[in-house]
Amino acid sequence: MDKFWVNMVNRHPQEKISLGVMVVYRRSIRTFPPFSDRGFYRRLSKFAEARGMEVLIFDPIFVDWNGKTVGGYLYRSETGKWHKVRRAIPPIIYDRCFYSGRSQFIRYSNAINRLRRIPSVRFLMRGLSGKWQVQQALALHPTLRKHLPETSVLTDLDQVFEWLEYKTSCILKPNGGSHGKKIVRVRKMPDGRCEVTGRDSANQPVHAVFDTRHHLRRWLREFIGTRKYLIQEYLSLHTADGRSFDVRSLVQKGGDGRWHITGMAARVGQPGSLTANIHGGGTGAPLLPFLQEHYEVMEVDDIMRRLQELSSLIPRHIERNIGQLVELGIDFGIDQSGRVWILEVNSKPGRSIFAQLQDVRRSRASVCNLLDYARYLFDRQLGG
Repeated sequence: MDKFWVNMVNRHPQEKISLGVMVVYRRSIRTFPPFSDRGFYRRLSKFAEARGMEVLIFDPIFVDWNGKTVGGYLYRSETGKWHKVRRAIPPIIYDRCFYSGRSQFIRYSNAINRLRRIPSVRFLMRGLSGKWQVQQALALHPTLRKHLPETSVLTDLDQVFEWLEYKTSCILKPNGGSHGKKIVRVRKMPDGRCEVTGRDSANQPVHAVFDTRHHLRRWLREFIGTRKYLIQEYLSLHTADGRSFDVRSLVQKGGDGRWHITGMAARVGQPGSLTANIHGGGTGAPLLPFLQEHYEVMEVDDIMRRLQELSSLIPRHIERNIGQLVELGIDFGIDQSGRVWILEVNSKPGRSIFAQLQDVRRSRASVCNLLDYARYLFDRQLGG
């Protein structure tokens, strides 16, 4: 093994462990430093300091392969500021890259794959490649399969009109999207016209009504573009007053290397919104009181049991079929009969809902579990 990398592994035990957080710099962001989610990374850095760790936020495009270093940003509590630094490539890397499109994804893949080939570098997880990959993996398990809405890859817009003939409504969602962006519902109205509701690429509401299939087809073709899309069964997932809602379950590995349910909360959408995503204007609500308000007592007990069961089962099953993970944000839908549906599984989840609910314990755990698992991996790496 290269002498440099041997020295990286055989560090002095008192030296700070460096956790690298891999991001895509946003050149359009004029604030310093040039990346999103600075509040989360600031909290991550503060909790890391208490564990004898430091967090380096870096863009993999800027790795110096000859010097085996990378420029990035550290947050220091003593100054309360971000500092631009250059460090050795961190031994543990947490992937938080979000891409604007396939071309950017391909460009970053080369750098990330090169990092993965370094013997002394460990990634916390392998990101999920898309919703369809997850759907196929979940469908392999007989219990999970029963909780999946009917879904297909959208290969031709004729599929939309076929679905409308026997289901009257369907959902179109990007295979690689996040935050509820570019998701629409297409509904056949009683008068034969078609209505589209949802959100655009900027997460702004979309609403349009079309008199003919030709006009709808043309609009969808422009809206979808070249992106890979899925067509999915529309489920009635809303409260009695018509507000959409779902349940976010955050599951993470901890310092023991095992999966734990960090917490669950309800997300309630704006009136008339298709999704309940926080980025789309949704708000959080404590889960149990929310369920008690909208379901009968016996239904609530059954729903909570099912949510716990699925939250424990999903990460282990996906990891066996796709690869190593560190955390998942699982979105569940609950229909008006109390049936639980698996809507989405995200390997790069947000955790702002617990802060929004002022749930200090779960908000702290959502950050600390990540650091404890990174330390667990680092210690195992040192031990061979």
